[in-house]
Amino acid sequence: MLTVTNGGTHDWENMPLDEMALGNAMDADFTLRAHTNMVGEMKRKGVNHVYEKLLKEILVVASEVEHQGILVDNDCVSRFDELLEKEIGELETKLSELSVIDGVNPRSNADMGLLLFTKEGFGLRALEFSKKTKAPSITEAHLQKVAATATGDAKEYIDLLLKYKGRVKQHKTYVKGVEKAIEYNEDNRVYSSYNFGNVVTGRLSCSTYQVSPKHKKGISFHTLPRPDEDDPINLRSMMTADDGKVFVAADFSQAELRVLAQCCKDKNLIEAFNSGQDLHSFTASLVFGKDAKDVTKQERQIAKSVSFLIVYGGGPHKLAEQIGKSVGYCKNIFKAYQDSFPKVFNWINFVHKFVRENGYAVSLFGRRRHLPNVKSPNKKYQYRALRQGMNFVIQSSASDLMLHSILRLQKYLKATGLDAQILATVHDSVEVQCSRKDLKKVIELMRYVLESTEDFKELYGLDFVVPFAVDVEAGYSFGDMIDAEFSSEGHLLNEAEIIDYVETS
Repeated sequence: MLTVTNGGTHDWENMPLDEMALGNAMDADFTLRAHTNMVGEMKRKGVNHVYEKLLKEILVVASEVEHQGILVDNDCVSRFDELLEKEIGELETKLSELSVIDGVNPRSNADMGLLLFTKEGFGLRALEFSKKTKAPSITEAHLQKVAATATGDAKEYIDLLLKYKGRVKQHKTYVKGVEKAIEYNEDNRVYSSYNFGNVVTGRLSCSTYQVSPKHKKGISFHTLPRPDEDDPINLRSMMTADDGKVFVAADFSQAELRVLAQCCKDKNLIEAFNSGQDLHSFTASLVFGKDAKDVTKQERQIAKSVSFLIVYGGGPHKLAEQIGKSVGYCKNIFKAYQDSFPKVFNWINFVHKFVRENGYAVSLFGRRRHLPNVKSPNKKYQYRALRQGMNFVIQSSASDLMLHSILRLQKYLKATGLDAQILATVHDSVEVQCSRKDLKKVIELMRYVLESTEDFKELYGLDFVVPFAVDVEAGYSFGDMIDAEFSSEGHLLNEAEIIDYVETS
């Protein structure tokens, strides 16, 4: 909405009604005018496919999801609050004992810069610097790089500091964030906002439902961290199903790599997906020239890293950073990958050529991302635009696959009358709650809906060459679920186990 008053003086709850009415009227007027102009322009250019076939309807579904909200387990929030406060205090004590400068505050970037990167402190060499202050960066990514070269007390300190910073963020952003939100909402639920135009890659993003500068109705649901296996603090457990209902999550398996296979039509990549083999073991068997059953864990991880680096526009130098090998070794790995999947690189070259000639990239569903920097005289900006173009095609297409699935799922749920509500979407997944009596039907429906690609041929002329495999979990909260098991015909096999897990947890 247009700003018609000083946001620091009035939040929306206390906005004068005459000013709010004026703001609403102006907002509606400008939105309608923009809509008329933009839709007309899209039709003239023949690029209105995604708007007409997806966005007009999915916006309504997203609005319903935002208003649904998610129930919070107050006991769980209180327990995590206590555990994190205790652990943060213990970590502060350990950091103080290891520090070679008295009185430094681990929450102060200036103090940490003094301790880590000066002669009075540990005397480590900074690898990255703040663009604004020119001081050594204290970001998690930079500290991890520094820790890789540090030894002794310095390394132990950085490792503890990284853990400390992680716990402080968990406590402040998520636990305290949820506490403040439910106090403001007065209904024990949290709410998120879904944004369709905020991410240049074309992906749907989720953010905190901001009411005013001081008040939030929730947290950013999609950033809730997935815990380590032995971590007692599983923040996702705070988000639970309503009484008498089950929390269900379904997500695509390797969606972006399947989109890559669809784009490039490489026979080996298609074979890996259509044969049902483990993709990364299959890739490693080709890259390292051995049978898949003889591939080591390290080789599988290297193959996995290469696959995702290609999707995100990375190369041998980035791989060398990730796996701790020489650039020469990583160049050979990329060469072996290229020999094994030649059409992947042919497609990359095609996208680069298209972006250079047209100044934009196009997704499978017709979205465009304009990349004017590809015409820049600066080679650095040109190469970045080419990487962004390829990344856009993959990420935007994968995101629209999920949006179509959510739209399809909502239509099926309403048509069948099943007692189920869509609660959220996180990257390549969709989260739902349903009554226990409808659990089997809802889980089977979610799997079917996400795997289906038949309507894309009629809608966009797309005939998918690889299947879209889906994993489904169910339980009593977002953080406490077990895998749903299916027969070859797609029927749920362990309904009783899931119900028992929900009832006894």
